[in-house]
Amino acid sequence: MQAVARPTYLSIPKSRLSIDPEEILRLLGEQVASMDGHTLNLAKQYIGESLHSCSPEGAFVLKEAHTSPGSGYIQIPETRFQTGTIIEKMLKQSQYYALFLVTLGPEVEAMARSLINEGHYLEGYIVDLAASALVDKAADQLQEEVKILANEEGMGITNRYSPGYCSWDVKEQQKLFELFPKGCCGISLSDSSLMHPIKSISGIIGLGSAVNYQEYTCEICSMKNCQFRRISDQ
Repeated sequence: MQAVARPTYLSIPKSRLSIDPEEILRLLGEQVASMDGHTLNLAKQYIGESLHSCSPEGAFVLKEAHTSPGSGYIQIPETRFQTGTIIEKMLKQSQYYALFLVTLGPEVEAMARSLINEGHYLEGYIVDLAASALVDKAADQLQEEVKILANEEGMGITNRYSPGYCSWDVKEQQKLFELFPKGCCGISLSDSSLMHPIKSISGIIGLGSAVNYQEYTCEICSMKNCQFRRISDQ
C-alpha cells in the first residue's frame, strides 16, 4: 500500500443509507412502549423526504503513520495532530491513516430550517435528527470503502474518530482540511472550525495489520450528552 497525496472521492448511494424511524423517536425521548402513532408517521415521512433531498458524498486521503506510542499525538509526514492520549491509544499500531470528509449536502438542513421558520418545530427537529443520523450512515459507507482497501492489503481498520470528541480539540479540524482541496465535497470550514454544510463529518481511521475495530466505544468518550450515545448507556 502506498500513501497518496490526492483524495479519493466517493459518491455515496442513497440506497445504502437507512434509518429506523423508532430510533428517531428514541432520540426525541419517546419510550418504545408509548410511541405516538402520529409522531412515528412523521418520522417515517421526514426520513423519506430527507433521504430524497440529500446529496451524500465523501473523500479520504491515505497517509503513512509516523506516531510515537504514548505521545498524545498522531503524526503524518506533513502534519502533527494533537489528538490526546485516548485517540492516540485507539490508533496505535496503525501503519496508515485515512483522513476523511463526509457530507450530506445542504439540502436537508435547509429543509429543517424552513420547517422551523414556518412554526413546524417538531417536524423541523425530526428532519434535523434524521440528517444527523443519515450523515453518520454516510460515514459508515466511507469507512466500509476504507475497510475494503485495507483488506485488499491484508490489513484491518480501527473505528473512526473526529475532532471535537475524546479530548481532540475541534480546532484541529483546520489541519485536517489542509489535506484536501479547498471546497472539497462542497464543504467549507469557518475560522471557528464549524463545517458548512453543518451535516458533515471529518475524521481519521487507522489501517494496519495489527489494529482492531471495536463495535462499541462510547465508554472511551467523556461526551455523556451525545445524542447518538448508545441508548442503553443513557
